[in-house]
Amino acid sequence: MKESTKFASDVSWVFASQIVTLGSGFLLNILLSRWLGPGDFGLYTLTLTIFTVSTLVAGLGIPETVVKYVADYKTDRERRDAVVTAGVVNGLLLGTMAGLVLFLFSGEIAALFSIPELSDLIRITALAVPLSILNTTLLGLLNGLREMRSYSFRFIIRSILLVVLAVVFILAGFGPAGAVAALLLTEIGTLAFVATVVHPHFRPSTLNHRETTEKMLAFGSRVFIASAIYLVNTYTDTLLIGYLLTETDVGRYAVAIMIARVAFLSLPGSISTVNYPAISEYYSKGLTSAVEAVINRSIRYCLALLSMMGLVLIYLAGTIIEILFGPSYLPAVPAFIVLIYGMIVFGAVSSVGPSLSAMNRPGLSSQVNILVAGANVALDLVLIPLFGITGAAAGTAISCTLLAVLILNVLHRVFDVRIESVMIAKTFGVVTIFLLAFFLLQGVLHPYALAAALTGLYGAYVYRAVLTPSDKIEISGMITPLLGRIALRRLNRR
Repeated sequence: MKESTKFASDVSWVFASQIVTLGSGFLLNILLSRWLGPGDFGLYTLTLTIFTVSTLVAGLGIPETVVKYVADYKTDRERRDAVVTAGVVNGLLLGTMAGLVLFLFSGEIAALFSIPELSDLIRITALAVPLSILNTTLLGLLNGLREMRSYSFRFIIRSILLVVLAVVFILAGFGPAGAVAALLLTEIGTLAFVATVVHPHFRPSTLNHRETTEKMLAFGSRVFIASAIYLVNTYTDTLLIGYLLTETDVGRYAVAIMIARVAFLSLPGSISTVNYPAISEYYSKGLTSAVEAVINRSIRYCLALLSMMGLVLIYLAGTIIEILFGPSYLPAVPAFIVLIYGMIVFGAVSSVGPSLSAMNRPGLSSQVNILVAGANVALDLVLIPLFGITGAAAGTAISCTLLAVLILNVLHRVFDVRIESVMIAKTFGVVTIFLLAFFLLQGVLHPYALAAALTGLYGAYVYRAVLTPSDKIEISGMITPLLGRIALRRLNRR
């Protein structure tokens, strides 16, 4: 298969699974936020945040390391099996230890947030920690082999199962505990599916187990440091709101950050999932021009789509939150607008963020993330007491933008990748102008009509100034056959 076609196919599968995953998660959060109210929804969000942080920390970078070495040893079945075996054994061991610690100290964690109800919920999630790490480790095999169809089906199944179980338990009257129990049962169900799917690609092997483990932990520990610091950047706002404010504030902020993450991390997440093994393979073969092409193409596509999406979301911010979540969540609108604006460039650059690890320099990610994490914590500690959840949003937005700038700088200076920085800066400036135009003119024209007009004008700018001629040809080449197949099916039905 032609590489560009393979890339488009892989991205399509992963993006489709992301749409289902994020769409179902979005639906679930809408239901939970309405059925539980801001207080209990905030309690559930805190529990989920603690679970996510625990699994990523306990994984010690093993799932990402499996992706890396499986991609490197794609044609060497013996070494590949040894890598996956070491990943499974060590991931399960670390996950079990982390789950036990979380279970035993659940009361102390709840006391830290001054929310006693957290204790029982944390104990439930503690049981899911080793299962989650084992899940993601086995997924690393599929990702490294670029078996994106099977990889994507796992996320689709997990999403559907989680929504169904959570709705059943909530309707049965179990409250936040029901939603958390649904998470545990979902991990069990999806692990059974993943184990079945990876079976043809994996045979347990103890060949050079100690040597392989040491090698993986050495690389994984560097990835872990970067991931741990990234966790600080991602979850500091939510955790500090829970510590400095109330669970109701957590619930309202969760609505704003949820929409921002769904909008700005779904497409970049899909592309980065495909990029990671591809960049690792190209870099290991010395194909620097291919690495550069992948990075710049990913950023252009994401920036074009995300900037337009960001404008629409900001134009309709109040309407979206009130319709989906209800009037009690309207205080989240200012935070929502700040988050969306600050995540436009970050979302585009995050599509290539993992490339530093893929090119054997995870330590650089650690250095960048440490700097940004320090800035993020400092900003949140200053801004949250002053401006509440809007202050948290501002701290996160500034930190995300700083992280994007630093990643681009490292790619250019260390790896000599020619980044289209002028195009990125120019596009962000044009976005700012369109936002100012909306806020200045909304008292003159109907907001919906104004939003439609400005979005159309901005779309024309993106087509002319952001996308290259080759981009337009490639996009047309992907869309035209699809439209042809749709038309042919309709004719056959007639």
